[in-house]
Amino acid sequence: MPKRIALDYDDRELRIVVANCNGSKVQVTDAQVIPIPENGSVSEKLRAYITSEGLQKTETLVTIGRGKAELRELQLPPVPDDELPDMVRFQAIRSFASASERAIVDFLVTRRTNENHTLIAAAVSPGDMDRVRELCSTSELLPKRIVLRPLTAASLYLRGQKTPPICVMIDLLTDDAEIVIARDGKVIFVRTVRLPSEARHRSGAIASELHRTMVACGEMSTPDRIVVWGTGAVHTGDIAAIKSTVNCEDVQAVNPFDLVNLQMDRDALPEHVGRLAPLVGLLASDETAPETLIDFLNPRKKPEEEPDRVRRILMIAGPIAAVFLAGFFIYRQFAQWDRKIANATNEVNLLLPSADAAQQSIARTETIDQFLDSDVNWLDEIRRLAEKAPPSDKLIVRNISGTASIRGGGGTLRVVGAVTEPSVIDELEESLRDETHGVVGKGSQEQKGQDTYAWTFTESVMVSGETVRNTRYQRMAERMAEAESESEADTDAEAETEAADEQPPAESTPAEESAEQAPTDDATDVTEVEA
Repeated sequence: MPKRIALDYDDRELRIVVANCNGSKVQVTDAQVIPIPENGSVSEKLRAYITSEGLQKTETLVTIGRGKAELRELQLPPVPDDELPDMVRFQAIRSFASASERAIVDFLVTRRTNENHTLIAAAVSPGDMDRVRELCSTSELLPKRIVLRPLTAASLYLRGQKTPPICVMIDLLTDDAEIVIARDGKVIFVRTVRLPSEARHRSGAIASELHRTMVACGEMSTPDRIVVWGTGAVHTGDIAAIKSTVNCEDVQAVNPFDLVNLQMDRDALPEHVGRLAPLVGLLASDETAPETLIDFLNPRKKPEEEPDRVRRILMIAGPIAAVFLAGFFIYRQFAQWDRKIANATNEVNLLLPSADAAQQSIARTETIDQFLDSDVNWLDEIRRLAEKAPPSDKLIVRNISGTASIRGGGGTLRVVGAVTEPSVIDELEESLRDETHGVVGKGSQEQKGQDTYAWTFTESVMVSGETVRNTRYQRMAERMAEAESESEADTDAEAETEAADEQPPAESTPAEESAEQAPTDDATDVTEVEA
């Protein structure tokens, strides 16, 4: 079985797992967590280990964390799979803060619907990739994959276990915690958080960050299962803190080496085996499930079409034959083309004055629009705040001010208030943020001596000039539609009135005429009797 090395590192330690891999079979032969002293060199530690074990020229799988890669969730319209890589790269360059034209971009589709595709996209700079290649080169290793670390451990667990609808996996590293949320066996959200340096504060911080992560990804319900990578003996306090905070009963510690074939002494494994879960998952997914990884060394690309020789011959011979055939018609077409050009020139000359007037009108309209773009309807924004804000038993607003941007349009609604707990601020930001409103907060501050609303906050809700313009034109269109409806109703009413006036009176029937003459005859008869 071919041997492979899975490698991960940070400033404090070097993590290595060596295994024999053949398809879905993974036999781990060695696992090491090598400390890196202060001002020490990762390259020297790796080279010393590779030399001592004789692992030169071995294929190497490298994981990199969120510190080296920028990660975003994107939503794109449904397109064919062969067009998706180019669209993701274009959107990533526009959306990512540090992504450039040279950035390496890869992605993982998490959800497909008829309306859109939801995916996790990641970008890494060429400089970081070169440093990883140089690290492997100095130790005579052959890099095969350079993947995003949080997804590899998730792939190991989701493929080998029957998971509930909502499953959360937590990988506790030296200074960070990587939280992955999966729905129905597919990853939907990834988040990396910084942990306190003091051990006594770590458990509480992990539980709090887990709650924030659930809110951030839109999952308000309690997870069905929470997996902490490692052993129960090491993470007893973490599991207890998570159970008490998240109210999830199914919280378990999972040893990643229990999911593969271990060909080494179990007692020789490091104490914190959970930190090696991404490496074990990468070895298991390398050949069997590469589609579950974000691989910067082999990013997803548009498939290259194989050349069709018959089609190429036809494409070369066809134009040659067409030249001889078209030569006969070209001469006859010249006269017609000249006439068409003359007619088109006359039409253009007739339309030029109207076009100039239209351009002037467009320029004036644009000037007016730019002026009106700063006319934010603050009543609508305040009403929106009142509708979307948490209830008053959690939040109180003490000051609201609006500032319009004359130059760029739009404006900023500044909200100052207080809440009962910091999580309400996250809830407020999520409720106010949408595709037309940006929300920026200045954090929270606890006010000593306050019983209920002990945490103050300041949030800025930005409305762009484009949003103000779109809203204005939408309302203008609605008013025009109402006016047209009223005009059509008035026209129909006038038509009905004219039709009623033009209708001739009904002619009387012979029976009615006889009935009208009958009273006269009776009166005559009565007169004769009296005489």
